[in-house]
Amino acid sequence: MLPTRRGHLYDLGMQLPDPRRQGPRVTVDGWCGVVTHHDLRHASVLELSELGVRLERVFDPRVAARTVALELEVPGIDEIIWARADVVFARLTPLGGWHASGQPRLLCRAGLRIADAASRHLRLLRDYVFATRAHELP
Repeated sequence: MLPTRRGHLYDLGMQLPDPRRQGPRVTVDGWCGVVTHHDLRHASVLELSELGVRLERVFDPRVAARTVALELEVPGIDEIIWARADVVFARLTPLGGWHASGQPRLLCRAGLRIADAASRHLRLLRDYVFATRAHELP
């Protein structure tokens, strides 16, 4: 096949697997602690999967990082999971107003992939997600 667009030499019609969509997700309403540069900030947890978490918080460029530590309380279970996670995506939305530094206030909605955690915590998260998902389905 001849190239149709610059930079796309081969179009073989193949779809590469998308790791973001391999496991089920559950919508939750909870809080977690996000540690960056030795600074603990709270964030709202929107979704959980066995591979990651989607959260929301006010964006602060001083503590933004690609890798963070998470202190995640599993909803309905009195258990806290500690994990290292990599930011996969982050979308910023204007909140209105300004920081003291003159920067605009932004809301950050981010997807994080869990990179490392204790195997016990990963099993607990997986079991919670699958049990909650099974309960949600009709």
